[in-house]
Amino acid sequence: MIPEVAMTQLLSIPPPPDASAAIQAVEGSRMGHTLLNVQEGTERRWGPEGAGALLLLQATFSDEDRARGFWRAAAGLMEHLATAPGFIRRYSFADGPTITLLALWRTAEDAHSWFASDHHQKVMQDLYRERWQYSHFAALFEGTRPHDRVIFCDQCDAVTPMPAESCPRCGADLFDIYDSDPAEECANDSRGGVRCECPTAVHQSRDRLAQR
Repeated sequence: MIPEVAMTQLLSIPPPPDASAAIQAVEGSRMGHTLLNVQEGTERRWGPEGAGALLLLQATFSDEDRARGFWRAAAGLMEHLATAPGFIRRYSFADGPTITLLALWRTAEDAHSWFASDHHQKVMQDLYRERWQYSHFAALFEGTRPHDRVIFCDQCDAVTPMPAESCPRCGADLFDIYDSDPAEECANDSRGGVRCECPTAVHQSRDRLAQR
């Protein structure tokens, strides 16, 4: 009989109350809820270790109608971004009135090609003509000393650089959150019919590991 191996389950765990209090007590620090928007691209199989360039955008709004115009244009642009060569993923979030976007690219050349595309240039021209935003900032940073993304095996004391499918010391399967299909909202957990809040992609990756 083959012994059952516990499958790794990644958790969303906020800081405990005492840690939250200590963090917020630090001068200049604050916590709050936000709206997070994530988009995965053609190179989604890579984690942050695969990024050779990072795009940072920051914006504020002062007019509701102009802000709506920007978001409608951005929604159309995201459709083209989804198929852009070299695009890994982006994260955009609000900090009060400040909107920040971080986008990971395989190379700076990939990012520059996207910037120069007709779709992106059209939106940038409209941004300046329609004055959708109150403030706007953009910068591209290139990675100079990237480190490995490692997994600390939960079955032994090995530390393994990714990508890897199993622990080189104990042979346990390693669950890579980025080795999955695009995240989709999961209506039900297939193991018991319990309402689930984690991405379907997580289940798909776990199931693939279990079948090996």
